Amino acid sequence: MSDTKDRLRRVLVEALRLDRDPASIPDEGLRQALDIDSVNGLEFLIWVENEFDIQIDDEDLSVELVDSLTTLADYVETHGDTARAAEAQTTGAGTGGPGR
Repeated sequence: MSDTKDRLRRVLVEALRLDRDPASIPDEGLRQALDIDSVNGLEFLIWVENEFDIQIDDEDLSVELVDSLTTLADYVETHGDTARAAEAQTTGAGTGGPGR
């Protein structure tokens, strides 16, 4: 999860054009620490979707996703590449299984 958090920190710095080292971004309390409002939060989540090639479902949008790198990293790992790879193995995609 720390690799995911490091990527999220870099995306956050780039998306919000922050003049700070990504390593200085805290794991929790991002809204207060970085003065993130709702517009900045949505912009950040759009960048996250693009960076990790995921779609954040409307019903999953929450303050917690923007406020906690731990929560967001968990979401990304659950819905991102790892989840797709597990699904591909289950369905046989890319393994010479059905649909080759």
